[in-house]
Amino acid sequence: MPRPRPPKAADDLWFRLATRVRAGRYWLRERGREAWRWLRHAAEGAAYWWSKRSSGTRIQIVAVAGIVALYLVVKFLPVPGIPCEVSAAKECAPSNDTIAYVPRDAALYAHVTVNSSSHQWELARDLRGTLPNFVALLQSDTTALAAPGGHPVDLSQVLPWAKDDLALLGVPGPKRTNSEAYIVGVGDQARASRFLAGLVPGGKKKHATVGGVGLTVYADGFATARPGDQLLFGNVAAVRAGLQAKAGASPRLEDGPQGDALEALPDVRLAEIYLSRAGVQRFLVGRQGTATQLNTFVDYGATQGMAASLRIHDDGIEVNLASELDPKLVKASPTVFAALPRFDPGLADEASGDALGYVGVGDLGPALTRALATAGRGAQGLVGSLQALGRRLKQQAGVNPLQDLLPALGGQAALVAEPTGGVPYASLIVEGVDEKKATAALASLQRPLLRSVATRGGPQVPSFQSTDVDGVTVHSVRISPSVNLSYAVFDGKLVVSTQPQGVAQVRSSGDSLAGTSGWEDATSHLPDHVSALVFLNLKEVLGLAQRAGLAENPLYASISEDITHVRSLGLAVTGSDEELRSKLFLAIHD
Repeated sequence: MPRPRPPKAADDLWFRLATRVRAGRYWLRERGREAWRWLRHAAEGAAYWWSKRSSGTRIQIVAVAGIVALYLVVKFLPVPGIPCEVSAAKECAPSNDTIAYVPRDAALYAHVTVNSSSHQWELARDLRGTLPNFVALLQSDTTALAAPGGHPVDLSQVLPWAKDDLALLGVPGPKRTNSEAYIVGVGDQARASRFLAGLVPGGKKKHATVGGVGLTVYADGFATARPGDQLLFGNVAAVRAGLQAKAGASPRLEDGPQGDALEALPDVRLAEIYLSRAGVQRFLVGRQGTATQLNTFVDYGATQGMAASLRIHDDGIEVNLASELDPKLVKASPTVFAALPRFDPGLADEASGDALGYVGVGDLGPALTRALATAGRGAQGLVGSLQALGRRLKQQAGVNPLQDLLPALGGQAALVAEPTGGVPYASLIVEGVDEKKATAALASLQRPLLRSVATRGGPQVPSFQSTDVDGVTVHSVRISPSVNLSYAVFDGKLVVSTQPQGVAQVRSSGDSLAGTSGWEDATSHLPDHVSALVFLNLKEVLGLAQRAGLAENPLYASISEDITHVRSLGLAVTGSDEELRSKLFLAIHD
């Protein structure tokens, strides 16, 4: 008989591997059988033990187990109706002892929690460690607070002796002015007295009693009062109004409809500010910069009062804004948000994972059609711009194609900014489109658009070109070296982009914005159903700005270290003809 051939090296390795696999299977099978036998014996033992217990003992055991389970649920899950003092999953709202001093006709009320034992104060302290330069810059702008009665107040001299609350109250004064006063909780009476001694003017002073509290009035109208652990100082009219409200001699803001904007804010907050309609006209209307942008979320012309709050989270900063509207005033010039229905944003899947920004709205076409139908000729904002565009198109083409295009855009829409190696491009994506009507309306818009471009004096009259992008016909016209305006209608969608890449992006199946951590971090704190949603990929946006030379800006340089901790920003807006609600979340990481 021939001798068996010894296995080759590869055969030997495979033989040893197969032997070990079989041995592992045998071992797992035996261990599994042993575990099953143990579980079976344990179950039989438990059943035998349970069968020997009396009915009373069984009831007691079940009751104890139920109580333990109920305790765990109440303690560690955010069950509605369970007080925050009991539930570890809920954060208690900081106390506020200053709101009781605010009269119903107050034009201004600003409050910040300085309670060192509150969780919000602890989070704010941690935030200062994460964003030290930004917080220092903010403090430098707020160190010199309002000066009621001509007496400037330095915040750094107040905080060392303040306890729990620091608030500013403004009430209507003569000749459409405001009288202002501070309300501060006193934690160190001696230091508060020294601060007050350096603040009050010399000369004669008068004493009076308001609501059972002593009031000291100085010659220039400056006044002070010390009800319990509170200190009021400022203009005598504001101090007196605060004492009267506290004593119940005049209606309070928190007890009437004027305080609805404050009631709409979340209970947990580090700071809040309230402005009545008169306060909005006084402090915001006509101001430049941020005040101009804020009008979009307040509607200065129709608001009856607005309030905003600041809340700190472990992973970011939350800002809420509420504006109560007068329906009659809204009808005169409807806001965009009042016309937009609420929807569940779903087009983030169409944007790339590197998208710079995203703005989503619901039922864009029908909503704008309704807004145009109800708005007066002098409407402002987006509605006014569309009115002007429609008139211009009718002059140039004899018809207004928007009348046919807007109703064809039946679903939600998103405006997306996408990065490139050079200039970013922007795309408008609309779903739920009537493809036939939209295609016809866009075709009728081509001639007015080309005529508008030709008037710019270019060397050649441009024309639309048709190309194929991933099986879709894309119509494009070169507007400038960086803008190749393109549009395509397909799969019930309309895509209009400054580059044909915008259509290709929607057609692609790669990573999407909705799957990124930046999107999740910024939008997980926002409502599910909104009238509009805004997202900014701040990490990418700030990187782009830095490459564009922003690093040379002194302001940027002062907070450049902080910017590395900023990830993304989300903003949700809901609106109607009675209210506007906005919630912003800035995602921050250590």
